[in-house]
Amino acid sequence: MFLLLASMQSVGAQQQSSKITLRCTGTSRLVGKPGAELEFTPLSNLSIIVNDVDQTVSFQDKIVPITKITPLLVGFSSQYANGRPTISGRIDRLTESVEIDWKYENVSENTHWELKCRPEAPFRDWG
Repeated sequence: MFLLLASMQSVGAQQQSSKITLRCTGTSRLVGKPGAELEFTPLSNLSIIVNDVDQTVSFQDKIVPITKITPLLVGFSSQYANGRPTISGRIDRLTESVEIDWKYENVSENTHWELKCRPEAPFRDWG
Protein backbone atom coordinates (compact mmCIF):
# COMPACT_ATOMS: atom_id res chain seq x y z
CA MET A 1 0.00 0.00 0.00
CA PHE A 2 2.79 2.44 0.92
CA LEU A 3 4.55 1.74 -2.39
CA LEU A 4 1.34 2.48 -4.32
CA LEU A 5 0.86 5.81 -2.51
CA ALA A 6 4.49 6.79 -3.09
CA SER A 7 4.11 5.91 -6.76
CA MET A 8 0.92 7.97 -7.06
CA GLN A 9 2.58 10.97 -5.38
CA SER A 10 5.53 10.69 -7.76
CA VAL A 11 3.24 10.68 -10.80
CA GLY A 12 1.30 13.64 -9.38
CA ALA A 13 4.51 15.59 -8.84
CA GLN A 14 5.61 14.86 -12.40
CA GLN A 15 2.29 16.04 -13.79
CA GLN A 16 2.44 19.25 -11.76
CA SER A 17 5.90 20.11 -13.01
CA SER A 18 5.11 19.41 -16.68
CA LYS A 19 3.26 22.71 -17.26
CA ILE A 20 3.62 26.13 -15.71
CA THR A 21 1.74 29.37 -16.34
CA LEU A 22 3.50 32.72 -16.23
CA ARG A 23 1.52 35.95 -15.69
CA CYS A 24 3.34 38.76 -17.46
CA THR A 25 3.42 42.51 -17.98
CA GLY A 26 5.89 44.57 -19.97
CA THR A 27 6.40 46.49 -23.18
CA SER A 28 6.31 46.04 -26.93
CA ARG A 29 8.22 48.13 -29.43
CA LEU A 30 8.71 48.17 -33.19
CA VAL A 31 12.34 47.48 -34.11
CA GLY A 32 12.27 47.55 -37.91
CA LYS A 33 11.17 51.15 -38.35
CA PRO A 34 13.63 54.04 -37.80
CA GLY A 35 12.70 56.03 -34.69
CA ALA A 36 9.95 53.63 -33.63
CA GLU A 37 12.28 51.67 -31.33
CA LEU A 38 11.91 54.49 -28.81
CA GLU A 39 8.11 54.11 -28.64
CA PHE A 40 7.02 51.55 -26.05
CA THR A 41 3.52 50.09 -25.92
CA PRO A 42 2.48 48.56 -22.57
CA LEU A 43 1.51 44.88 -22.41
CA SER A 44 -0.44 43.52 -19.45
CA ASN A 45 -2.35 40.45 -18.33
CA LEU A 46 -0.42 38.23 -20.73
CA SER A 47 -0.41 34.51 -19.87
CA ILE A 48 2.41 32.31 -21.13
CA ILE A 49 2.11 28.53 -20.72
CA VAL A 50 5.32 26.51 -20.77
CA ASN A 51 4.64 22.80 -21.36
CA ASP A 52 7.51 20.38 -20.76
CA VAL A 53 5.58 17.35 -22.08
CA ASP A 54 4.55 18.94 -25.40
CA GLN A 55 7.80 20.95 -25.55
CA THR A 56 5.86 24.14 -26.35
CA VAL A 57 5.44 27.71 -25.17
CA SER A 58 2.00 29.18 -25.84
CA PHE A 59 0.57 32.68 -25.51
CA GLN A 60 -2.28 34.54 -27.16
CA ASP A 61 -3.22 32.13 -29.98
CA LYS A 62 0.38 31.07 -30.71
CA ILE A 63 1.99 27.71 -29.93
CA VAL A 64 5.76 27.80 -30.37
CA PRO A 65 8.13 24.80 -30.08
CA ILE A 66 10.74 24.81 -27.31
CA THR A 67 14.23 24.64 -28.83
CA LYS A 68 16.34 24.63 -25.67
CA ILE A 69 15.94 23.97 -21.95
CA THR A 70 18.78 24.61 -19.50
CA PRO A 71 18.85 25.30 -15.76
CA LEU A 72 18.93 29.02 -16.63
CA LEU A 73 16.65 29.45 -19.64
CA VAL A 74 13.94 28.11 -21.90
CA GLY A 75 14.38 29.01 -25.57
CA PHE A 76 11.63 28.78 -28.17
CA SER A 77 11.30 29.53 -31.87
CA SER A 78 8.95 29.07 -34.82
CA GLN A 79 9.63 29.43 -38.51
CA TYR A 80 7.92 31.88 -40.85
CA ALA A 81 5.04 30.19 -42.67
CA ASN A 82 2.00 31.26 -44.69
CA GLY A 83 2.28 34.95 -43.90
CA ARG A 84 2.73 34.37 -40.17
CA PRO A 85 5.75 35.86 -38.40
CA THR A 86 8.78 34.01 -37.09
CA ILE A 87 8.53 34.08 -33.31
CA SER A 88 11.57 33.49 -31.13
CA GLY A 89 12.22 34.12 -27.50
CA ARG A 90 13.74 33.15 -24.23
CA ILE A 91 12.54 32.82 -20.68
CA ASP A 92 15.10 33.48 -17.95
CA ARG A 93 14.31 30.97 -15.21
CA LEU A 94 16.13 32.93 -12.49
CA THR A 95 14.91 36.47 -13.14
CA GLU A 96 11.57 35.30 -14.61
CA SER A 97 11.97 37.78 -17.45
CA VAL A 98 10.87 37.00 -21.00
CA GLU A 99 11.95 38.45 -24.34
CA ILE A 100 10.05 37.66 -27.54
CA ASP A 101 10.90 38.77 -31.07
CA TRP A 102 8.35 38.83 -33.90
CA LYS A 103 9.86 38.94 -37.40
CA TYR A 104 7.61 39.65 -40.37
CA GLU A 105 8.09 39.62 -44.11
CA ASN A 106 7.58 43.40 -43.95
CA VAL A 107 10.58 44.33 -41.76
CA SER A 108 8.95 47.55 -40.53
CA GLU A 109 6.48 45.39 -38.55
CA ASN A 110 9.19 43.53 -36.58
CA THR A 111 8.48 43.77 -32.87
CA HIS A 112 10.35 43.09 -29.63
CA TRP A 113 8.62 42.29 -26.32
CA GLU A 114 10.26 42.64 -22.90
CA LEU A 115 8.24 41.10 -20.09
CA LYS A 116 8.49 40.54 -16.36
CA CYS A 117 6.55 37.48 -15.26
CA ARG A 118 5.28 35.78 -12.12
CA PRO A 119 5.01 31.99 -12.28
CA GLU A 120 2.09 30.24 -10.59
CA ALA A 121 4.61 27.75 -9.15
CA PRO A 122 8.39 27.84 -8.63
CA PHE A 123 9.83 27.99 -12.15
CA ARG A 124 13.35 26.98 -11.10
CA ASP A 125 12.04 23.51 -10.17
CA TRP A 126 10.13 23.04 -13.44
CA GLY A 127 11.20 20.70 -16.24
